[in-house]
Amino acid sequence: MSATSHLRADARRHHELIVNTARTVFAEQGPEAAMDEVARLAGVGPAVLYRHFPDRDALVRAVLEDALERMTDLAESARTEETWAFDALSRFVRGCAELRLDPLVSVIGTRIAIGDGGARLLEALERIVDAAHHEGALREDVGAGDVMGAVGLLVRGLPTLPAGLAQDLRERTAHLVLAGMRAHPAPAPPRSPMTAEELRRRITG
Repeated sequence: MSATSHLRADARRHHELIVNTARTVFAEQGPEAAMDEVARLAGVGPAVLYRHFPDRDALVRAVLEDALERMTDLAESARTEETWAFDALSRFVRGCAELRLDPLVSVIGTRIAIGDGGARLLEALERIVDAAHHEGALREDVGAGDVMGAVGLLVRGLPTLPAGLAQDLRERTAHLVLAGMRAHPAPAPPRSPMTAEELRRRITG
């Protein structure tokens, strides 16, 4: 490998490392987290971070673009790998809920339809929704915009609750939302309800 190729490989590695670290930091602390904290956790110096991302907006945009790409990849892989379109839709919704996009939802909400990343995501999702309508599994009054609205609500999370409980509630809510989108009753048996008493017990420990 030439010296130039080696430098390019290092630059790509640093870029990916910083974006991956920032995604985790933003999920835990919000997009206003200190840039120096991102650099420290990524194991790079501030100079390296600012060489790739001159300001916070540039880093937030990079994390957003990475999130949109991950969501698009999830939609496309679900569509090609699942036999039934509603299974692909379910995989997409549940997968998005696991991507730790909570602090970026407001940004995604304002920019989802802007740029190639947002357009590709919506087009991939539209294909799944159309196929689910065609197979008769998805309610006709549910469109791709409705699905993105549901995903936006799911990924917001419940930061004031214990992590395990918040994740459990997110999964249960995804199950209920998907059941409500079906044109006919879901074949999977319903889960046992989480009672008020169980919720209080899990919050208080």
